[in-house]
Amino acid sequence: MPSRLTKQIRYFAASRHNQRKSPFFVVEGFRVCREALTRRPEWLEGCVCAAEFLDGPEGQELLSLLRVHHLEPEVVSSGEFASLALTEGPQGVIMTLTKPAVATPKTLPAPCTLILDQVREPGNVGTILRTAWAIGLKQVWFTAGSADPWSPKVVRSGMGAQFAIDTHVFADLPAAVQEFRNLGGKDVWCAMMKAEVTMFSEAFRPVGGAIVMGNEGNGITMPEVGTAVTIPMPGQAESLNVAQATTLLLFEALRRSNAF
Repeated sequence: MPSRLTKQIRYFAASRHNQRKSPFFVVEGFRVCREALTRRPEWLEGCVCAAEFLDGPEGQELLSLLRVHHLEPEVVSSGEFASLALTEGPQGVIMTLTKPAVATPKTLPAPCTLILDQVREPGNVGTILRTAWAIGLKQVWFTAGSADPWSPKVVRSGMGAQFAIDTHVFADLPAAVQEFRNLGGKDVWCAMMKAEVTMFSEAFRPVGGAIVMGNEGNGITMPEVGTAVTIPMPGQAESLNVAQATTLLLFEALRRSNAF
């Protein structure tokens, strides 16, 4: 008979609707599960492992981490685990975790605030979260209509970034900018294809400011909320992928913060 935990996993995997409405989310694979246990053990609801996974070194390491928190995995056969896995190549371990409560930010992150305005492609959002993690951002802000940061594809692309970064969701871009102003934020910079200010200009002041990245096809919903900034592209490419563009702007903000 299926356990409560395996029923939860199957429910979550059944549809995007279930994933958005569910109070929990699912992560799969040793590296991401290890990050979850290391950084957010209080979120853990349950863990399912394939029996053969626990026989290997990664399984033994994960088992030790679980037992630090007085937890034991549910062990299933390889066949049953394959039927639960969300990926084509099962990695031997799946965890269910409680989604964090939606909260309003109390402070602004350094070196800048990143606002994703209806960025919808899960792979892009996960990659952006990983980049934000790499530069030390503690928060990433979203507007409604963006990809769910707790969806399986975003979690896989983020490689654990969700456990190191607080995510905040706002009704729309003006609401996010208003909160940014309320917390003492400075300039708002809207990444655009064409603008007088480039990311290399002295006029670009990202430190203490907000960088807004728009939807993959339609761009920023209300670019008038800030000043346009562009990434020079002397070549013939029409545009950069939003995750690539975000990476360039975030590392430029890091460089200008004199952190190194």
